[in-house]
Amino acid sequence: MIYKVIEAAIGHFPSENRTMLEEISTVCTIDKDSIILEQGKHCNHLWFINKGAVKAYEMIDGSERVTHFFLSNMFFTNYYCWVTKKQSDLTYKVVENSEIIEIDYPKLEELCTHYHIFDTIGRKMAEKVFVQEYFNKKLLLNCTAKQRYEYFEKEQPEIFKHFTLRDIASFIGITDVSLSRIRKERMRK
Repeated sequence: MIYKVIEAAIGHFPSENRTMLEEISTVCTIDKDSIILEQGKHCNHLWFINKGAVKAYEMIDGSERVTHFFLSNMFFTNYYCWVTKKQSDLTYKVVENSEIIEIDYPKLEELCTHYHIFDTIGRKMAEKVFVQEYFNKKLLLNCTAKQRYEYFEKEQPEIFKHFTLRDIASFIGITDVSLSRIRKERMRK
């Protein structure tokens, strides 16, 4: 499936380049509740989810604040951590048994240096992430909690199948009690 995602972004992905990517990748079966990257550690990988779900969160005053959801057929990493060489400000946790492809970042950068196609893939994926991050920021700044909930319910219903309501409430920026109130209100209509 990783190749379908890549080809959707760049078109044809030649078999010789697929082989190069496979040589720096490891397919991992990861159990629910496993930590892939812990806050305070360095990020040295890019991941792709073949099957499963992962959340990213930061700890604020002893509470999890969910910042990202990742599902099957998605790439994810802490790119900020990799680029700045700083420790991760987020923890990445598997929320259901998953199959994930782990790609070695230093080796991927080497491929990007020598083969333009890998640089193009990275740029296209970064553009996609930027657009989503921009949209999420506008959603959080300009919409009410109810509007944010309704957006995710309509546009990204799959998050409700993989993540807890507590995680969704945290991501939306409200308490789980407030989310329950919104859900009850919507059911009455």
